[in-house]
Amino acid sequence: MEFTHVPPGPLSDKAQQYMVRMRDGVRLATDVYLPEGDGPFPVVLTRLPYDKNGEIIRVDVFAEALLERGYALVAQDTRGKFRSEGETVPWVTEAHDGYDTIDWIVNQPWSNGRVGMTGLSYVGYTQWAALSTNHPALRAIAPRSTNTNLGAAQLTPGEPEWGFYFKYVMDFYAVNDLLAHEEDYDWSRRPLVNAFEDAVEQMGVRPPAMDIHLSVTPPLRRFPEGHPLDAKPVPVLLSLGWFDPYCRGEAMRDYHAMTANPAWRPLVHLRLGPTDHDDTRLDDRPAAVEHQGSIDIPLLTPEQIRAWFDGELRFFDRYLKADADVEPLPPVEYQLAHSSEVRHTGSWPPPEATRRVLHLAGGPDGQLASRRDAAATAVSWVHDPDKLVPTATNLWSLLVAEWPDYRATTDRDDVLAFRGEPQTEALELAGPVTFHGTVTTTGPEMDLFAFLLDLEPDGSARFICRGQQRLTATDPTEVTMSVGEAGYVVRPGHSLLLMLCSSDYPDFIPLTGTRERWWFATSMRATTQTLEIGGRAGARLELTVL
Repeated sequence: MEFTHVPPGPLSDKAQQYMVRMRDGVRLATDVYLPEGDGPFPVVLTRLPYDKNGEIIRVDVFAEALLERGYALVAQDTRGKFRSEGETVPWVTEAHDGYDTIDWIVNQPWSNGRVGMTGLSYVGYTQWAALSTNHPALRAIAPRSTNTNLGAAQLTPGEPEWGFYFKYVMDFYAVNDLLAHEEDYDWSRRPLVNAFEDAVEQMGVRPPAMDIHLSVTPPLRRFPEGHPLDAKPVPVLLSLGWFDPYCRGEAMRDYHAMTANPAWRPLVHLRLGPTDHDDTRLDDRPAAVEHQGSIDIPLLTPEQIRAWFDGELRFFDRYLKADADVEPLPPVEYQLAHSSEVRHTGSWPPPEATRRVLHLAGGPDGQLASRRDAAATAVSWVHDPDKLVPTATNLWSLLVAEWPDYRATTDRDDVLAFRGEPQTEALELAGPVTFHGTVTTTGPEMDLFAFLLDLEPDGSARFICRGQQRLTATDPTEVTMSVGEAGYVVRPGHSLLLMLCSSDYPDFIPLTGTRERWWFATSMRATTQTLEIGGRAGARLELTVL
């Protein structure tokens, strides 16, 4: 196991650093960038655990864009990270720390009392946390690639456990500037927890959040003042990528919850595009990333950062400057993968979208067909904890940057694959994809993973969307499962391919075949899963198409 000390980057000569005191006396390192002129100015705040002066998040590029438009930028290391004081526990202090930071801002002579927030992933979560406190000065937020439930998904009922959150508290929340190389963890260890206990011994410190995430019921009191969506509504620009896991599930549930509320609905703006979590765009991605040794995250260029950040500036001009001359933003702006057209619509999915149903047919050499088989049959696959289906990417957030080919996975014996006919014309997928079926397992429970793929003429299989669910199905059990949100053009000559399996390791912590949890189990057993196809109850895939 290798650990790297990552010291803070050099302080910017364009900013003044302050140590801002929180209500419990802890001081957080905070940089202030001011535009030219006398002020006071509207302020954009970003709170991040990745070093406000580092390379992972280029705060200097944000500052340049904002200062040109007459905004001040405030960038802060979150509690316990880099130059800030305090303990390094994620999620739980961001609400009050956000409130106290905003309160400090509005009492500065360069602030006009109007604050917005920006940032992606965890930096987007800090916006939702601050919003939950109802500070009157917070007038607009622009969360990107995130959701209000970020960090709690590892134990969501009915979902397999996402391994990333545990790696996150080990890697980024170990202790201030200590970073583990996640590919060095021995995922074959049994029990698996021992691999991480070894890491703790080598670090010489136990991350405070480690035991929280190993607990069955993590005692995370994330929003002490109430849930963000119960707060007073403010304008929200929610930006998500088709190839980011947060574009399915919680983030879209946030969007639909807000648009279902008349108080929130007119203030919500949704942006959807062909990007992964690290904001690599499918239409300008670099050559496939080859990970040899340590994971190499391709950093965005300043030009790429500006390209998407400029889209937020109009949002802030409209709502933070309260400039009525700025054209209103559309409720939804989206771009499908393999399309250059940026489209606007009043809601998501687009009102003009229709439903298309494809039936799983044809036995083990499966097809996706417009008609179901008249006769009911059953197909089975084995979940063997000793032969798990491997995760296709080296790092989940780099799906577009890596752009893996799933063809080797679809040919495995423990995977079911159902192929459609080649398209004679372009098929535009724009909205939720849902799997319906009846399943049974010989184990106490089963995981069901569904990947919708683009089968290209050369035989490669590329990602469109995915979903997963954990089921108690010792008896035949009907399942309706989200396969995520699709924003994708299936081009002529290409086919849809549905892949079903029961593991995706190590991205998701698998089932043992017994009632033992994988982290602590020493013995495993294989189980058999069965799916009904054909007949009145046969499995089917429901698409949203234009």
